[in-house]
Amino acid sequence: MRHGRVTKATNEPAAATRILVVGGGYVGMYTALRLQRRLRRRLGGAARLAHAPQPGEALAPGVTITVLDPDPYMTYQPFLPEAAAGSISPRHVVVPLRRVLPHCQIVVGEARSIDHERRVAHVSTLATAEADAARAAQAGPGRRVEPQTVELPYTELVLAPGSVSRTLPVPGLAEHGIGFKTVEEAIGLRNHVLEQLDIASSTRDPAVRDAALTFVFVGGGYAGVEALAELEDMARHACRSYHNVAAEDLRFLLVEASDRILPEVGEEMGGYALRELRARNIDVRLGTRLDSCENRIAALSDGSRHPTRTLVWTAGVKPHPLLARTGLPLTSRGRLRCDAALRVEGVPHAWAAGDAAAVPDLSAVPDPSAAEAGTETAVETGPQRGLETGPERSPVSGPETGPERGPGKGRGTGRRTTAAQASSGGAELPLCAPNAQHAVRQARRLADNLVAVLDGREPTPYRHAHAGSVASLGLHKGVAHVYGRKLKGYPAWFMHRAYHLSRVPTFNRKARVLAEWVLSGLFEREIVSLGSLEHPRAEFELAAGGVPRPDKD
Repeated sequence: MRHGRVTKATNEPAAATRILVVGGGYVGMYTALRLQRRLRRRLGGAARLAHAPQPGEALAPGVTITVLDPDPYMTYQPFLPEAAAGSISPRHVVVPLRRVLPHCQIVVGEARSIDHERRVAHVSTLATAEADAARAAQAGPGRRVEPQTVELPYTELVLAPGSVSRTLPVPGLAEHGIGFKTVEEAIGLRNHVLEQLDIASSTRDPAVRDAALTFVFVGGGYAGVEALAELEDMARHACRSYHNVAAEDLRFLLVEASDRILPEVGEEMGGYALRELRARNIDVRLGTRLDSCENRIAALSDGSRHPTRTLVWTAGVKPHPLLARTGLPLTSRGRLRCDAALRVEGVPHAWAAGDAAAVPDLSAVPDPSAAEAGTETAVETGPQRGLETGPERSPVSGPETGPERGPGKGRGTGRRTTAAQASSGGAELPLCAPNAQHAVRQARRLADNLVAVLDGREPTPYRHAHAGSVASLGLHKGVAHVYGRKLKGYPAWFMHRAYHLSRVPTFNRKARVLAEWVLSGLFEREIVSLGSLEHPRAEFELAAGGVPRPDKD
């Protein structure tokens, strides 16, 4: 019996199709959401019973969709800078997967490896983690316990684990650096900045005070610029509530290895953003690298040294480490080698999109059938964790993204003519940038192509032409380059907010975010630091006679 076929003699469906979506971020959630809508009549549970066939009617093969992610929510990362600044509540930046995907199975866990030969994923869950901790306690100190995993079988595999922060072997970075890729990091950074104002206000030591009021950001892409701009706005406003800390005492420093910031918005708008930041007394160091941050001193390649208690690392991303444990073909930069239909090259039943996928950019070659191929337009926007917008630059080694022409790794890496090569006369095309604009549309195309294959139809190549970019520079300030038009200041900031409000999933989130924006326009910013949330049991442990947990600083 062939996959997806029904035996007329027994009137029973073929074996159920199990779709496993690895990753519940932007790409994973939108792929599962699209699949849920397109396959609703075939899904198990209540949706399937609601469409029970009439007597004598053949049953369609059942489908189950499983979404695997370490977190039970999707983070809408363009709102991270505003969450860090207190303009949006953290709970409104995340979207609960169980509510958005009611007809999918949500598994909170992490894929340790993929055995595509057997079609199983080796997964660690919260339950296996508890069991590992118990076995480690029984084994005693010094004895290593191998983590347990469970096997999660699948028929079709969708890989969308996103990306992780790309760090470099900078001395002191692991000990003192702060990332900006998750909602937890954004809220932790907000609490940390406000705590530094408290430290500066309560000390008489000028060295401690200067270090507390010096904030260093590494990386001049979307994440670094938007995070710095929002937090500088927040800190400057918070200084009004301190009797001995003035806004002029704050020192913000942006370190960028290249000769410009925000290259995605173009040279002219990037230059405007640079002038805007410097007009706010933000020290922008172009062509400069971070050499060390040991002992809380940021040593730069220009020879300067800056004592600081805050060093934020936003210098790019790299593919998720899981990809190296799948045995699937990879590019020289560690992304999955895919064809234009978003299938992993040379590997049946494996799909990928977003940061994890190296997809040929068919829009690089004019194609009169673009409309038939699903051409779409949209606006490139701010930082996307796991779905980074635009290439984030390394402070040492230059851009992470761009055309990848190195040999792949793993299985199926031999040369063959791809759809992209065929459409360009055999020349290899550049790859789609791992950004939000491509990721969301790739997710929809992937879901449609997967449904088409299940129905015995041919998939459609992905094609999307870049339309522009927008970026926020703090409250009422921004830059934009959309459809050839260049905006700056308030119009660009308003476009940034309007676009993201239209894109954040669910009406519930849209309404809550809009309400918070309205209230923030009527009342002053909140300047409360809730750093104790990071150690919620410290007070009870102290009361119970235990030793309180040391502060992370």
